[in-house]
Amino acid sequence: MHIDEYPILVEQLCPGLFIRIDEPGLAHPFPAKGFKLKNEADVAKVIALGLAHVLCLPDKSDRLPISLEEIDGMSGKPQKGPWTAARTPVSAELSSLKRETIERNKERLERFANCERRYAKAMDKVVEAIKRVSSPSAEVLEAAGEVVGPMANVFLSDLDVLINVMTAKMREEAKHYHALNVAVLSMMLAKEMGVDKKDIEEIGLGALFHDVGKGRVPIQRFTKGNMLTMNKVLKEYYMEHPRIGSKMLAAVPAFPPASQALVLQHHELIDGSGFPAHLTGSAISLGARIATVADAYDRFCNGKDGEEGLTPHEAMKALYRHRALYDPKAVTSFIRKLGVYPPGTLVTLSNGMQGMVVSANMRDSMRPGIKIYHPDIPKREALIIDLGIETELTVTKAVKPADLAPDVLHYLNPGRQVSYYVDAAPRT
Repeated sequence: MHIDEYPILVEQLCPGLFIRIDEPGLAHPFPAKGFKLKNEADVAKVIALGLAHVLCLPDKSDRLPISLEEIDGMSGKPQKGPWTAARTPVSAELSSLKRETIERNKERLERFANCERRYAKAMDKVVEAIKRVSSPSAEVLEAAGEVVGPMANVFLSDLDVLINVMTAKMREEAKHYHALNVAVLSMMLAKEMGVDKKDIEEIGLGALFHDVGKGRVPIQRFTKGNMLTMNKVLKEYYMEHPRIGSKMLAAVPAFPPASQALVLQHHELIDGSGFPAHLTGSAISLGARIATVADAYDRFCNGKDGEEGLTPHEAMKALYRHRALYDPKAVTSFIRKLGVYPPGTLVTLSNGMQGMVVSANMRDSMRPGIKIYHPDIPKREALIIDLGIETELTVTKAVKPADLAPDVLHYLNPGRQVSYYVDAAPRT
């Protein structure tokens, strides 16, 4: 069970903490229900009361208290008190974390919340753009551009680029989530492979619409009550959906030819075993070779036609096993950028803590951001550890949802649909 407050030493006080003084009969000028320490002067006033400890309310605090380890280092001897009997945010697992991790956690949580809001708006635009393809107009390209343009700017910015896993509620058909996933991952891969901005945007557009021809079967192809015929027709038209989609997009004013080619070729495989034209090698456009890798990875994660998907870690291993089907440079670059433990992977760290990878760091894929489970930190205030800062910590293994206790799984909340979105933070 989560705790709402816990005792800390007055030596652990610092600005940003919300505390409560629980000393009946003690006269002091502070609100009885608690208050936030705004500056060092507030801290000094509390210390001047001569108390040994106060109660900290983590839900209302901007940061965690100064760790017991730091106090031990300053005083040269261990501290003891009523706080040692409780598991708190300054317990053994967390006491060694760097101050920067604690101080920046609120900023990270706010950035994730903002990213989720942008993701929701982007999904609205994706749904709008895909629906409008049936009645092609310039508005199709405009709606898609409002999704792709900002993402291209992020990938090409002088900022730290992060690929975040989204856990937003499913609001539309899975194909719309798949479309946005493939667009995000394709643009990430295009940037890594040295593609310029114009081409990144065109790859993003093609990836967004890559499956637009799927399910577009003329009703006259079906015969009454013949399920065998229906299944046969659906299979035939699945093999044709790249051509159907490409033809539909050709009718959209100013739709880029390179994006159209990606839609036509996104199921072509490097060895010629793909469709619809069985192209090989460099006969397949670079954009299509890139999108094919992103498409395959997302299908591994989220399954096909309602099938249960693999974990992101398993999906990355599956992509590697099937690498002979894809452009070698694209596969290598993709794994290098998302890492062996991609966003959405449940992991155990070297200090024994469990968590979920929530963001891939484009500068160092082996040092991702991880949301950590801790029973005494409220879920909405979950600690996000940046392994780029916590260099002494490492991921020791990936785990499956079934391997976690129910309360840990509920806390980390890995979505049934693995969805990705791009974000950026100023370099520090």
